Amino acid sequence: MSYRRLLRLLLVPFLPLSGPIKVLRRRWARERLIIRLKLLARSVGATVDVRIARDVRIDGPAVLEIYPATTNVLVIGSGVIIGDGVRLSLRGGSLEIGDGTEVRRHGNYQVAGRARIGNGVVLSNGITLHCAESIEIGDLTIVGEYATITDSSHVRTDVGVPIHHASVSQPVRIGSNIWIGAHAIITSGVDIGDQAFVGAGAVVTKDVEPWWLVGGVPAVPIRRLDPPAS
Repeated sequence: MSYRRLLRLLLVPFLPLSGPIKVLRRRWARERLIIRLKLLARSVGATVDVRIARDVRIDGPAVLEIYPATTNVLVIGSGVIIGDGVRLSLRGGSLEIGDGTEVRRHGNYQVAGRARIGNGVVLSNGITLHCAESIEIGDLTIVGEYATITDSSHVRTDVGVPIHHASVSQPVRIGSNIWIGAHAIITSGVDIGDQAFVGAGAVVTKDVEPWWLVGGVPAVPIRRLDPPAS
């Protein structure tokens, strides 16, 4: 990178918010995230393959963590918006975020397996995604505030044996055009069918059929949601 280009990027945060400056700020935020990820990976003996579309909007600095000696992939598609304070914990897996998705403020994304988020998804403020093996979220799905999606769970251990590292995992699949209410919890091994609704605060421990509304702790079917009349 030339000295003149570097100086221009460094000055971007302090320039007035005219149209061209907004574009430069956006580009600088993207470049800064890539640089931070690569430097952090190098410092802990890890690798990270970063592919971020040029038009991604990053509204504030992310909180970054990369596990030592891991191999990681981060792909962020076109038109994605990354909110302020999003925490990316890369633990030897891949995180793919599809085009036009909104990743809102203070979400926590811990990825050791393969996490794939579709196009046009809304991941609301403060959600936690914990991927040890495989989590898939289909296109146009909305995940409400402070929801949790995890594909792993801890198992009971003998007396004196720490439970912390005793866990099992099963893939989670969340279909397309689904609404997951605020504070809901999606547990390991669950498959949620397309067009389903998950009520706020629900704990989903079993598969959900397409077009069904579920709620409660644990979540149970409430009623089928009929398609809109054509």
